[in-house]
Amino acid sequence: MKFDTSMKAGTFVTFPGGALAGQGRIEFAAPCANGWLVIADRTPVHPVSFRWPDQPADLGQIAFADGVVVEIADAWTGLIDAGAGVLLIGEEAKAVRKSEGAWQGVVVHIVQSDRDLGAYIGEEARFTVEPRRRKALSVPHTAAHLAALALNAASVPFWTKDFADLDALGRPNLDKAAIENSSIEPAVSTDVYRLGKSLKKKGFDRDGFLNNLEPVGVEINGTIRRWLETNTLVSLTPSEGLLDGIRQWRCNLDGTEAIIPCGGTHVERLSEIGDVNITLAPSEDGFVMTTHAREA
Repeated sequence: MKFDTSMKAGTFVTFPGGALAGQGRIEFAAPCANGWLVIADRTPVHPVSFRWPDQPADLGQIAFADGVVVEIADAWTGLIDAGAGVLLIGEEAKAVRKSEGAWQGVVVHIVQSDRDLGAYIGEEARFTVEPRRRKALSVPHTAAHLAALALNAASVPFWTKDFADLDALGRPNLDKAAIENSSIEPAVSTDVYRLGKSLKKKGFDRDGFLNNLEPVGVEINGTIRRWLETNTLVSLTPSEGLLDGIRQWRCNLDGTEAIIPCGGTHVERLSEIGDVNITLAPSEDGFVMTTHAREA
């Protein structure tokens, strides 16, 4: 979808710091097949990314000053070019390369309403996020980062050469080198890995690893459960800023601050995760790691 717009800047977001509510000025509203597209200058709502759509969007509500309340059924990431006065959403936004033009990211709220929401452009509104869904997605997202780091640790014996790209804890970063796709749903995350020829050339014993998926899984589960007992703080920094800003997940593990680039939402302490169970299964060209994580 493509729209003309007078917006001048990307969306300021507060979800990285865990915000579940906040004020925003309505900058854009247009009807669509699903209801209305609504963009504000700031929001606590986490949108699904079109570049790496692993975590689904928050749900919630928008409350206007006249008492009207509408439901947020979804939230997407869009792009605006303030100079050209253009807003792109969906496939049109996905087709834009990062190096092309002066594009800025915006949170596009998909709102269910029969009212003409265009009347609210320029007005302040209150945005609230449904907390149980946020938590149900934050728990497995945090667990997925722990699983990636534990996977890297458990795979160390299967490297036959020094691998230059190390993770935040100093281990060869198999997760980064092999991941093909990831998805997060309430209480579970699924990561798909490809162990191709290029990885073998870099010194990874593909066959040895795949023949030992069960003991590797046992080691990963043991590492994560040990980490969960520490009640360590988890943060996403900066805690607020423009949607396009680079954010980092931070957590102290085994005396080292692990730092991973991330644009999702997370728990504030590892103690908020009740338990994690990892399973590894072979796939046609690699393996799949499924992380089941429940709230404490």
